[in-house]
Amino acid sequence: MGDLDLREEIIRLGPWHLDVQVTPEISTSVSLEASASSYDESFGPVAFQSPEDGFKYKLRTLYPAGLEGRSVLDCACNCGAYLFWAKDEGAGRCLGVDARAHWIEQARFLQRHREGPGDDIRFEVSDLMQLPGMGLEPFDISVFTGVIYHLADPIRGLQIAADLTKDLMFLDTETTWDRPDDGLVLAEEPVEPLMSGVHGLAWRPTGPFALKRILAWAGFEHTHVIRWVTGKRRLGGRLGMLAARRAEVLQPFTDAGAAGTQAL
Repeated sequence: MGDLDLREEIIRLGPWHLDVQVTPEISTSVSLEASASSYDESFGPVAFQSPEDGFKYKLRTLYPAGLEGRSVLDCACNCGAYLFWAKDEGAGRCLGVDARAHWIEQARFLQRHREGPGDDIRFEVSDLMQLPGMGLEPFDISVFTGVIYHLADPIRGLQIAADLTKDLMFLDTETTWDRPDDGLVLAEEPVEPLMSGVHGLAWRPTGPFALKRILAWAGFEHTHVIRWVTGKRRLGGRLGMLAARRAEVLQPFTDAGAAGTQAL
């Protein structure tokens, strides 16, 4: 596929949420060239982000020798970006699931056309709650970003991911703010926009304490808060965490003094 065709296909498959380099000259950012009327209004607004450097920094800090074939599960994988970046760092078997076919179509497109390792990655349209019925072998690492606050049953969802994870979880979630950090707060959201969940009902954690308690119950007693931004966002805060079954898994990150808690 030539550069012009590649650009046109990226735009056709938009909107995109994550910036992924497809060739040295072209990334999914070319989708930002599309006019406002290019996509169905029901898609809603889609924020465009570039988290590759931050994610790879965490991987390289935790695994200085590379992932060395470790398997990775991405729950709510969007366009599969985190799995492609994990592959760049030496990951082995990878699975990405997302409830929206829009994102999985993008992921499969990237798997066909992205320059870089893409073997042994599988993408499936699947709700998180369906994973226990898929007969999956556990993964070494799981990515659980942008999903907790879209779940009607976040504790069950987190347990499903935890049961399929042997060592390490990456978590990132919206939180509520201006409340004690002691639980989950109910919210409702529309199901049509691409950036919303598919259940119409959602729960947001109040902060790291609440999430740590749930993680410990699910078998991940060791956690490290990467960021917790509160009080300056109209819709709430943002919390990023690492969680592990064994303290030594997080040790390289804490030893490096990497990215301590932000409470803004």
